[in-house]
Amino acid sequence: MVDGEWVDEPNRVKEEFRSHFAMRFQAPVVNRSKLNFQFPKRLNSDQVAELENPITREEIRNAVWGCGKNKSPGPDGFTFDFFRKFWNIIGPDFYVAVEWFFDHSSFTRGCNSSFVTLIPKVQDPKFVNDYRPISLIGSLYKVVTKILATRLSLVISDVQTAFVPNRQILDGPFIINELLSWCKRKKQQAMVFKVDFAKAYDSIRWDYLDDVLRSFGFGSKWRSWINGSLISGMASILINGSPTSEF
Repeated sequence: MVDGEWVDEPNRVKEEFRSHFAMRFQAPVVNRSKLNFQFPKRLNSDQVAELENPITREEIRNAVWGCGKNKSPGPDGFTFDFFRKFWNIIGPDFYVAVEWFFDHSSFTRGCNSSFVTLIPKVQDPKFVNDYRPISLIGSLYKVVTKILATRLSLVISDVQTAFVPNRQILDGPFIINELLSWCKRKKQQAMVFKVDFAKAYDSIRWDYLDDVLRSFGFGSKWRSWINGSLISGMASILINGSPTSEF
């Protein structure tokens, strides 16, 4: 349904989905305030140097073996099980491709393309908003970001509970429950501020992300790797298995 009209012509259906998600993912045009101060807790020089050390081929291979074997493939069509089985043939070229990114802080065209598949959020979806987008990312991009995430885990705060191995996102609600119980038992007043970040990843500003990294003391090379992994991203929406044009 589009503006009260039922649309069933395939090309128009594809264009409606493409324009909806292209609009959601587009860069904001409104200016924002800049972060012009340093955070109290910053990386030290040793941590900065460790993050920006040259990438080794052992890291690349470990990243390939650290990705799921049979996850849904992106536009390149390859699973990591394929790469592992034929690593003696593909490996040397794969090393060069990953090293190229870390030397130039960018991907060549097509290496950072993804398919976005749509998962219904309701029983009988009728509107574009009734679908949840799931990105199917290419293998090369997954390996690059796996290497970045592995290095970043070395400097992650010890109080972070989410998105870190061996830590559980549910620790947060458990701590809140304990805190509220303590307040009731001790008859202490408290105010809880709950925020729902709707589509937080979709709407974060990349220039703001770079400001935050700089304020935490991350080096210029590391920030260029993060920016390089973002700015070259292209996506196509899969409609009944057929991709739209990229955006």
